[in-house]
Amino acid sequence: MRSLLKNLKTAPLQAALLLLLSGSFLMAPAQYAVWSPDSTALSAPNYRMDRYHRLLRYHDPLLYIAFPLVKPIADRPLPLQNGEGKNGYWLEGNFAYRFALYQGKYYSYPLLQRLRPTIDVGLMPRLTRDASSPLLPFNNQFGVGTDLLLSSLSGLHKERPTLVWTTFQLHHYSNGQADSFFVEGPVERNNYRSGDFSTNYWRGALHVSHVGQKNIVTGSVGYQEDVDLGGPLVRSPELYHRYGEQRVLASLQFTRKPRLVTATYANRATAEEDVVKEEVRRQWMFRTEASYIVSGLSKYSRSNKQRLGWHNYLTYMPSLTNEVGLLLHTYIGRDYLNIRFDDAVFIGEAGLFFTLNGR
Repeated sequence: MRSLLKNLKTAPLQAALLLLLSGSFLMAPAQYAVWSPDSTALSAPNYRMDRYHRLLRYHDPLLYIAFPLVKPIADRPLPLQNGEGKNGYWLEGNFAYRFALYQGKYYSYPLLQRLRPTIDVGLMPRLTRDASSPLLPFNNQFGVGTDLLLSSLSGLHKERPTLVWTTFQLHHYSNGQADSFFVEGPVERNNYRSGDFSTNYWRGALHVSHVGQKNIVTGSVGYQEDVDLGGPLVRSPELYHRYGEQRVLASLQFTRKPRLVTATYANRATAEEDVVKEEVRRQWMFRTEASYIVSGLSKYSRSNKQRLGWHNYLTYMPSLTNEVGLLLHTYIGRDYLNIRFDDAVFIGEAGLFFTLNGR
C-alpha cells in the first residue's frame, strides 16, 4: 500500500513540477534586478519592499543544468552497475524554486511587510552515460516555507543596511520508487536504481546580510531535523540510524551588485561599418553551504560516517537582461541524490545557470 501511495503521489508530481518550473520562466519576478539608489527609485512608494524581496531572491535555491564529474572518495562495497552511473554521467539538473504566496507592499500591515510565505518545489535529475542513458530516480521535494524580517523596516531605506531575517521550511523529500531499499545479496548497499526513499524534514535558519556599496555579504546558520508525517508522507524505516536525523547548517554568500559595463557590437542593420555601444549589467556570486550530521548514524555501514557535506557555487551572468549565465559547482560528502547517500563522493561540474525574468 505504501508503494502504491508513493507512485500515485510522485508520478504526476514530476510532470507537474516540470510544468510549474518551466512556466516560472515566464511569470516569476526578477531574481537579479539591479538596485539603484537614484532619486526616482528612492521616491517610489514600494521601494523598501522591492529591495527586501530582491534580497531574498538572491538567496533562493540555484537553478542549473551542468555536466557532472563524480568520483568516489571511499571504497564502494559494490561497484556501480549498468544504469547506476557505471560509465559516468551526461547531465545533472537542479530545478528548484520558491513560489511566493504573498509579498507585502508598503501599505500592508507591518507584520505582512516582514513575511514572505512560499510554496517550495524542486526536482533534481541525473542522466547516466550507461546503455540507453537512463535517468536516475529524481530528487522530488515539495513543501511550504516562510521568511520573516527581524530588522527594522526603516533600515531598508538606508544605503548600506545590515539586515537580519529567519527562514522556516517543512518539506517532503522522496524519489518515487517502489522497490526494495537495499540490493539483494550479502553486502548491504542501497538500491540506486529503484530503491524506495522517502523522508520529511523541517528546517530553520538565521541570516545576517550586509548590503555594501558594491557587494552583499550574507552569513547563515541553521538546524534541520527529519520527521515522520505518516500516511503517504511516511519516512522510510531503513533511513533510521543510517541517513541522519539532525543536521547543523551553515552558509556564506558573497554577491557582487550588478555592474554596468559598455559592450560594443557591430551594427548589422546598416550597410555602413559602424558600431553600437550598449550598457550591459553583469553580476557574479559565490556561495558556500555546509551541513553536518549530528546524530542518527549508528547503523551506517561505513566506519567513516561522512558527517560533513560541503557545496561551493560560483555563478556569472554576462548580461542580466538575459536569463542564462555560467555556473561552477563542487561538492564533497555523501551523495545528495536521495538514496545514494551511502556513496561518499567528490562532484565537480560546470554548466548553465538560470535566472527568472532578468529583464
